[in-house]
Amino acid sequence: MTNADKKPASSSPLRAIIVEDTPDDVALLLRALRRAGYAPEYQRVQTADELDAALHAGRWDVVLSDYTLPDFSGLMALHQVAAFDPDMPFIIVSGNIGEDVAVAAMKAGAHDYLIKGNLTRLGAAIERELREAGVRRARRRDEQALLHARLRLQALSNRMLEMQEAERRHIARELHDEIGQSLTAIKLNLEALTRRIGDERVRGLAAEIAGVAGQVLDQVRRLSLDLRPPQLDDLGLLAALQWLVKRHTRDDGPAIELVAPDDLPRLGGQAETACFRVAQEALTNVLRHAGATSVRIELKNEDGQFCLDVHDDGRGFDLAAARARALEGASLGLVGMNERVALAGGEIRLASRSGTGTHVRACFPLPAGAARP
Repeated sequence: MTNADKKPASSSPLRAIIVEDTPDDVALLLRALRRAGYAPEYQRVQTADELDAALHAGRWDVVLSDYTLPDFSGLMALHQVAAFDPDMPFIIVSGNIGEDVAVAAMKAGAHDYLIKGNLTRLGAAIERELREAGVRRARRRDEQALLHARLRLQALSNRMLEMQEAERRHIARELHDEIGQSLTAIKLNLEALTRRIGDERVRGLAAEIAGVAGQVLDQVRRLSLDLRPPQLDDLGLLAALQWLVKRHTRDDGPAIELVAPDDLPRLGGQAETACFRVAQEALTNVLRHAGATSVRIELKNEDGQFCLDVHDDGRGFDLAAARARALEGASLGLVGMNERVALAGGEIRLASRSGTGTHVRACFPLPAGAARP
């Protein structure tokens, strides 16, 4: 049953749940609250069911609880209230139960502990805990707002990467199918025209133009493949990485080795794209900056995860400095790798020191029932 006391003009309203089995002790609490300047509106409960009903019946400012009840306890009430509202002030008001029990109650989450025979600081304790509860609730709201903003930003980043890959795929196909075919036709027609021209000077000019068309055609094909190799969509990650290794292998460059098990599973499109882009970025960095003599790209299943490892024996770099530059926006490659892997549900780790080479590892959870290639 809910009881409401008439509020003095100078009293502050207070809605309280009182967990207590003795009516006289309830009366003592109410008297102490009025003396402290509160006009209490309260509901007395004695069991878990009554407490649950009270919590759901309205908005409460504080819970004042005895420690020991016949069929209930202060600790049980504390856990129940914390599960309902972790910021609700919970104050134990009990007999002399011993310092060790009081300390255990505070460690369990109670906000304060008072002896029934000495309620002089009840008002100050409630005032403090109401203020602290407001701070906790404001902090929790800020944390929730930050979490929602982070989730929205993550969704936006994910969408942008999806659109970027879709645009890469579209442009690559346009370059290969439309522009590439047109350049091929121009080149073949020029070569045919060259054979029919009698004027030596004109024939030489036509042959030169045909050669330029052939060079542009090769550049368009390379650009199309660099944007997004068709192997990634048609054949999967392993085939795309085999193309990547072949693409970058040079007689005057580092030895590049690709190692993968025969039973390599297929991942989802997002994870495979992220894995390929990490390998592409890591290999590009090695070729541009590392001065390495060997690079090893390895794919493997490990503890329920699919992992990509890229090792090189190059000069390495200062990882802390690189991360600082990334935070300033000066190292977009590192930022891009982290972003792609995180959005695909994976984790990426980098290890490098000057003179010791670099190790890039990206791991992704294997999908349930991952298809075999």
